[in-house]
Amino acid sequence: MATSGVSSAINGSDLITQLGAGSGTNARSLAENLVAVEKQPREDAINARIRKSEGRISGLSAVMLSLDTIKKSFQALDDPSDWNALNVQNSNPAALGAVSTGLASTGSHSIEVLALASAQRSASRGFAGSDTQLNGGRAFTLQLAVNGGSPSTIRVPAANATPTGMVAAINASKMGVTAQIVNTNDGTASPYKIIITGTSGASNNFALTSDDGTGLGEQQTLTFGPATATGRVSVQGVLVDIVAGDSAAAVSGKVKTALDASAFITGTSGRSTTVNADGTLTLNYAAADGDTAAPAWGDVGSTGVTASYVTSRAFTTGAAVTGVNFSTSLATAADAELKVNGLSLKRSSNTVTDGISGLTLNLQQVTSGAVKLDLTRDPAKIKEKVEALVKSYNDAISDFKILSGPKNEKDPEDVYSGSLPNDATLSGVRSQLRAMFIGDSSTPGSNANALRDLGVSIQRDGTLALDNDKFTNALENNYTNIVTMFTADRESKGTFGTAKRGLGGDAVKKLTDLMGSGGLILTQSESSQSQIRRYQQDLAKLETRMSMILARYTTQFAGMDSAVGSSNSMRTYLENQFKAMSGSNN
Repeated sequence: MATSGVSSAINGSDLITQLGAGSGTNARSLAENLVAVEKQPREDAINARIRKSEGRISGLSAVMLSLDTIKKSFQALDDPSDWNALNVQNSNPAALGAVSTGLASTGSHSIEVLALASAQRSASRGFAGSDTQLNGGRAFTLQLAVNGGSPSTIRVPAANATPTGMVAAINASKMGVTAQIVNTNDGTASPYKIIITGTSGASNNFALTSDDGTGLGEQQTLTFGPATATGRVSVQGVLVDIVAGDSAAAVSGKVKTALDASAFITGTSGRSTTVNADGTLTLNYAAADGDTAAPAWGDVGSTGVTASYVTSRAFTTGAAVTGVNFSTSLATAADAELKVNGLSLKRSSNTVTDGISGLTLNLQQVTSGAVKLDLTRDPAKIKEKVEALVKSYNDAISDFKILSGPKNEKDPEDVYSGSLPNDATLSGVRSQLRAMFIGDSSTPGSNANALRDLGVSIQRDGTLALDNDKFTNALENNYTNIVTMFTADRESKGTFGTAKRGLGGDAVKKLTDLMGSGGLILTQSESSQSQIRRYQQDLAKLETRMSMILARYTTQFAGMDSAVGSSNSMRTYLENQFKAMSGSNN
């Protein structure tokens, strides 16, 4: 087998040494040692740079976590509703629940519950079993009319023509009513009944009837335009390939072919398509399809084909399905009636969100008199948020000291301590945070400019502290100005645009930008990642260069070893000759 020059030189050197014909020196080991001496310090230096960059990435990740905590603390206070923490005192919680959403104002309210909202509930006649065959096993429809409006069709396929299948079809239709089958166990031969429940409110009363499919199915006639480009159209969810130049009749023919091969036609007995003499296409529905919607159409491939439709034959109902009747009334649909501060209201639900601004009322019982609600501000809840904000800053400052301080030599698993020594990015972040917490608001109140006016001050060690007395006094005597200073009196401001957002809103935007995809933290982290890739390339180049040097050294030392070996052989030969000559003379 052929070998490289380096391998041959190495093997030759070892062989000469092993046979005793060389100098006696291991040339291969000598070459490797020389290369290692030259390689190791360079490799160590590159690996040290890699470790430093990896540590910086870990440190920046820790900074990101600290900033995210601060951002969430600011977000808890950046809207006016965040400051409007209220206690709700309720004189009759059994009859009426009340929950503040944050936008409510302090004050007292009087509520009377005169009637509760209810939903219509109707029952079917009884069935012998949940799987009793209906309509002779043929498909049929249910017609649901809400509040006296036009009925909508719910189709029950032949495979599911049972009480259970009917329940499944009703629930799958999502038309505002729900169904369940119940075994009444009433001792009769037909104990299974279907309970239909609507949505609460007088306007949500309904009528549910059945149709056995013996009437006439609807016909929809589609008129297509010619194709100006090759592509696809979609009819009833079926994709049809169209070629530029197809006439209207050709388009109709292609649509018919595609539909006839699809589940839209083959999956429902009684459906078919017809291409008419004028080039139009008629969709023939089964009577059991009931009143059908407009055909779904789309030019998905920019073919230029247009489409319009007319109902060329309307659906006509058949007879009611034998045994399917929902005429038994269990409950009627009704509105809730209440008085809010003397004003009479009607609502379709027992959950009333617009009776008192910022307060959700949950009606539970009719009352015999007025329920009194007293809304008072709760400074303790606001204080918790401010304390969390102060803590988030102090925790971040503590973390930054660890990141920029000495390495924790006692814990080799600690990748954070000492990861950002003298780091300009960390210094910049620290400065920006300090400005957020001690700087003035972009929307100051008349007597409130910054966090210091809420009792937050900076200490000698760089941390923040909250003065409880000053905080309490600010909320009691300067509440409106504090809220303006912090929130700009605007809800849900977002982080886009340049509008003033108040101290809290501005901080959230700055932190979002700082941590975003183009922000300082991720940019610096990506820069360190790029450095690591360059250092890894340097390692690969070093390995290649050292391999070349090793090959050269090995070849050179093998030649030297061979030359020394030859010299030693000549010396031995001459010594032997001289000894022979001396012996001859003797």
